[in-house]
Amino acid sequence: MKIADYHLHSRFSLDGMQTMEEACSKAIELGVSELCFTDHLEFADNYWINYADYQRSIEKVRQKFNNQLTIKSGLEVGFDKRAQPQIETYLKDKEFDFLIGSMHRVEELDLFNGDFFKGKEIRIAIHEYFQALLERIKISDFSVLGHITLFKRFFKQLGVNVSDFVWSDYDEIIRDLLQALITQGKGIELNMRVPLIDLDFRILRLYKELGGEIITLGSDAHHVRTMQVMKEGFEALRYSGYRYYCLFEKRKPILVSLD
Repeated sequence: MKIADYHLHSRFSLDGMQTMEEACSKAIELGVSELCFTDHLEFADNYWINYADYQRSIEKVRQKFNNQLTIKSGLEVGFDKRAQPQIETYLKDKEFDFLIGSMHRVEELDLFNGDFFKGKEIRIAIHEYFQALLERIKISDFSVLGHITLFKRFFKQLGVNVSDFVWSDYDEIIRDLLQALITQGKGIELNMRVPLIDLDFRILRLYKELGGEIITLGSDAHHVRTMQVMKEGFEALRYSGYRYYCLFEKRKPILVSLD
């Protein structure tokens, strides 16, 4: 089976700690045969990539690792209501194979520093998070929606016990979100940065039940130490009834067998 990692950061990201060459060498060592660099485009942090430099770096590693590794060009685009016009302007005249659309802030409140969660019941916060995702995906340009269950990364620091949740409480809003993605011809990502939980499986099964087919896997690695072959993710797809996952070329999905 072909193994492809479609969420990977290099030093072109503010938080990236690996060069493209280091990431490519590690991918070959792991047995990954295709990867897509998806460095951050975050206007909320006043950060965007120099497109010419980025593409030159990707072309350099393509030439160096030719016949060993397929390398695609992508971005992880942070949703930003205020900067939507700038994002559209940045993307309109540039060519990428793949774009991840990700929510890192909700109504300008940062998820990672905890601002978004302050003063809220976690159940209400998660509903607000899903509602914000639904609003943004309807107007944003991307290929797949990134790390839908991002909030689970913060459970420990918020003192949340996973067993306290009734995941079915979110089925309705998640159904609306997934249906909107399918209607627009967009997909989802199975992000392997943290362990899978019940909600991840609920989303995988519901997406398939609704007719969704566009799904990618990504390690979301920012350092070679966290790159992986994502065995658990491929097993989760099979367990959820999938026979294929997706690669991309020039923004077009390509189905690849999980056999």
